[in-house]
Amino acid sequence: MEFIFEIGCEELPARFVPAALDQLRDLFAEAALDARLTHGAIRIMGTPRRLTLLVDDLAPAASDLQEERTGPPARAAFRDGEPTKAALGFARGQGVAVEDLYLVETEKGEYVAAKVFEEGKPAHEILPALLEGILAKLNFPKSMRWADLSLSFARPVRWIVAVAGGQLIPVTFASVSSQEHTYGHRFAAPEAIEVQTIAGYLSDLRAAQVEPDPALRRATIEAALQEHGAQVGGQVIDDPELVEEVTYLVEKPFAVTLPFSEAYLELPPEVLISSMRSHQRYFAIEKADGSGLMAACVIIYNTPVRDPRVVAQGNLRVLKARLDDARFFWDRDLKTPLAARLAELESVVWLAKVGTMKERTERIGELAGRVGQALGLEGQSRDDAERAGLLSKADLVTQMVFEFTDLQGVMGRAYALKSGERPEVAQAIYEQYLPGGSGQDMPASVVGAAVAIAEKLDAIVGCFGIGLVPSSTADPYGLRRSALGVLRVLDAGGYPVALGDLVDQAIDTYQSQNPGVLTTGAASLKGQVKDFLVTRLRFLLMDDAPTDVVDAVLAAGVEDIPSVRGRVEALAGLRDQADFEPLAIGFKRVVNILNKQAENLPLATRVDASLLQEDAEQTLFEAFTQTREKVDQALANADWPGACARLIELKAPVDRFFDEVMVMADDEAVRHNRLALLAGLRELFFGVADISKIQA
Repeated sequence: MEFIFEIGCEELPARFVPAALDQLRDLFAEAALDARLTHGAIRIMGTPRRLTLLVDDLAPAASDLQEERTGPPARAAFRDGEPTKAALGFARGQGVAVEDLYLVETEKGEYVAAKVFEEGKPAHEILPALLEGILAKLNFPKSMRWADLSLSFARPVRWIVAVAGGQLIPVTFASVSSQEHTYGHRFAAPEAIEVQTIAGYLSDLRAAQVEPDPALRRATIEAALQEHGAQVGGQVIDDPELVEEVTYLVEKPFAVTLPFSEAYLELPPEVLISSMRSHQRYFAIEKADGSGLMAACVIIYNTPVRDPRVVAQGNLRVLKARLDDARFFWDRDLKTPLAARLAELESVVWLAKVGTMKERTERIGELAGRVGQALGLEGQSRDDAERAGLLSKADLVTQMVFEFTDLQGVMGRAYALKSGERPEVAQAIYEQYLPGGSGQDMPASVVGAAVAIAEKLDAIVGCFGIGLVPSSTADPYGLRRSALGVLRVLDAGGYPVALGDLVDQAIDTYQSQNPGVLTTGAASLKGQVKDFLVTRLRFLLMDDAPTDVVDAVLAAGVEDIPSVRGRVEALAGLRDQADFEPLAIGFKRVVNILNKQAENLPLATRVDASLLQEDAEQTLFEAFTQTREKVDQALANADWPGACARLIELKAPVDRFFDEVMVMADDEAVRHNRLALLAGLRELFFGVADISKIQA
């Protein structure tokens, strides 16, 4: 039979709806499984005013249950042939007579058992409690209570539809009882609509100006955006996130083009887009060739009207007010050069225990120069990095950024150019915040990369230096995001710079600019910050490679990120070769032997060829010597696959060594010499990875 369940409520925030629908589907599937209610496909649909679950083929009754259940041990269930309280209680709990109990043999011994049969209840008896349980479990980022109710929901619940096989399922939640009718569009068709079948439910809602299927609403919106952009000779700027949001802001989408004065195009395009997008949910239109914005945008609205121009005129008044404000802020901000705003940062506290934003920019400037030098910058380019770091936060005290906080960095670039700063400096001010997240743009210049790394490292070192370390549940200063940003910039740019050196530079900058601020000792602080970065690096690498491969490479040491990435990729390809697994097993023996003997025996630092007695150890030494030269050359050329391929060549001599040679010889000199050979092997492999951590 068909089953229709709809929760009608006041308008939900757009971001709440998709997650709530996923929960609704998963909770129903789990509850139905527990209740032994079989069903066909589950469909979820939703609008700002309703969360809907549709099941095409729900069983009319739960399936029967027949199973064997074990109870107490036999020795506790019967005494002198008579049932004890334990047996009587077990029988009563299973709904069987004590005479029907029997003994079964288990891994733990002999136990009492009973065969239980439970007839499946009709779905109409199961569903009321099942649905009320789902309603109580639905979770939202923020919930509210209304009237004098103890129950909460994202927004007040106004109606509940619960119909199975054309019959009403009695459900009550927050003083609202289920019914057999839903409602159409709040303004266009608010009348009640009787619900009997899924097909009727969908068609009647669509006739009442509601499209319940989010996928169809999204497709309608995308088609309308393309059409309206083309009508004015341009194209709507691609914005999937805004499309997703607007999909859940309307019950049925309608579109209209909104032209505005070309005078506003004098503003930076990001200002126009932010004014339209962030505050009004309008879609900006750019020229067909992508060369700039057009003086028009597209509005998606919810209520059908006779004349869409009325909608456009009303929204134009709102947009004009926003753009007039933006132009006022722009003109006012331009009266003060960006560099002149540095003094204003003195009154802006970054962290109470660390200092002001002005002090932070001075540190970022110095650190950006140091990082830039490590990345290969010199001369004017290094000066550009220092200058961009110094000006990096100056736009925070402008009127525009105060009003449009999402434009920090964007306005810094625009005001820097208007203030006569070098284009490289202006671009780096913008690029300090890159990447914003996974898959987002990276700094396009080395100057921008230096400033981006410096900005993030300054925050990490400053917070760790005063004990503000992220916990497993809280990261209020976004340090994990900053760490990932540093790693992604280094990885994307292929910069062969040691992480430890960058951390040292950040700590030194604090000590030179703001001595005494960091309360954690330099050595301990470096260890904490580097471990924090390596942990983030591990998670970053695990997106593309097996966990054991990542752990094997990291265990061998972390220097520059490109080499780590190269070693991970090479090792991931190497492990599929036939000789790799035996080699890994042999290397584990090498590591285990050395670990066991490390505390007891002073290992020789070099192998003495004159002490090599067995053919197998002489062969291994010769192979090791030849392979080391090849591996060193490959590592010097960053040829990670080549280095791994050379290591594979050691498989046969390593196997023969362990088959024919006793490492722990009675002669101390011979024993130490063989251990030195194994230590050399371990060091050679550690140039790539600790392959003993690879899971066979």
